[in-house]
Amino acid sequence: MLKGALIAFAIMLVAIPIPIAHFIAIPVSPFVAGFVGGGIAKADEAKIIWFGLVVGGLMILPAVAILLYWQLSDAERLLGAPTLFWAIVGFSIVPYTWFGTTIGALMSYVMRSRSASTD
Repeated sequence: MLKGALIAFAIMLVAIPIPIAHFIAIPVSPFVAGFVGGGIAKADEAKIIWFGLVVGGLMILPAVAILLYWQLSDAERLLGAPTLFWAIVGFSIVPYTWFGTTIGALMSYVMRSRSASTD
């Protein structure tokens, strides 16, 4: 399951720096990552929520990195956005990622189970 979660985490991070496409890729990347990662991890009914929690837990790392960068640099003065705003943005990523990857893994499980039942 860890391999699938790490692949899902990588898919979400790779979607961020792609120019222009990231406006579309970032909102749907947790769902796509959950679908692909859940398929690789072969997450079943018992593992789907745990899979989402692992990937959501991994997203704490970028959230903390954003806050550390914001605190240690002079970005607040330069960009004018308060630290509280970035704290809210940084930590709202975690539940959104958990929800998206869980739904993506659930869709992957449903497709795999339907495919297995038709064989």
